[in-house]
Amino acid sequence: MTERKTIMAKRDIAYGQFILIRYCEEYLPADKGSENVIYKTSQQIQDELSEMAEIGLNEIAQKMVELGYEIGISPDGKPSWLMQSK
Repeated sequence: MTERKTIMAKRDIAYGQFILIRYCEEYLPADKGSENVIYKTSQQIQDELSEMAEIGLNEIAQKMVELGYEIGISPDGKPSWLMQSK
């Protein structure tokens, strides 16, 4: 990879991380017993952010774990991140 492409790739990663963190700031991590739990999969988060940046599923999952979000099973049986609105 050329130096320019490397620099551009790093900017894209930083940009994607910024968008993902900003998105997560609109929510709080929730516990399984919390009221008003919002269940979102990494795919749903990726879909919601797809018009802003290309962010990989693993990148989303890693950041969600780093930010303290827990995984639970949604009412429709899918492993999902447990979130709640601020």
